[in-house]
Amino acid sequence: MDPLQLAATPLRLLAVGAVLLCTLGLGTVAHEYAHALALRAIGVDYEIRWLGDRGSAGLLRAGLLGTWASVRPRTVPADAPAWGVRLAALMPLTLLAPFALVVFGVLPDPLATGDPRVVAAAVAWAACALPSPQDFSVVWYAETAIERAVADD
Repeated sequence: MDPLQLAATPLRLLAVGAVLLCTLGLGTVAHEYAHALALRAIGVDYEIRWLGDRGSAGLLRAGLLGTWASVRPRTVPADAPAWGVRLAALMPLTLLAPFALVVFGVLPDPLATGDPRVVAAAVAWAACALPSPQDFSVVWYAETAIERAVADD
């Protein structure tokens, strides 16, 4: 292996890591705002909590081990449709739209570029599009989530 290529390897890894972290950050923001957009469409008032479970653990521990962000309803109308709440829980899947355009040949395949930074960004973005276990809980138990939210008001 060429010595110049060896010297560049740590820098390449650092660049890939930076792209991965930045994409995860942007993807997390997009994930939460996808929920918020759908909630707003059905008339649910909400708040977005960033690093919401930090408590006394501190910012670093909350960021590494805790919840990065969450959308919490403030007020839920009693007539809020369960299908709308389910849709709001699944809205992050819309972040996969660029990958659907790849399938249809509109966009180039990011995995075919061979550039590890592009691959890292694509994988991180796709990971942010996945609904969380809490999101799936809301999908299956939307009526219960609405009842609890209305009761908390």
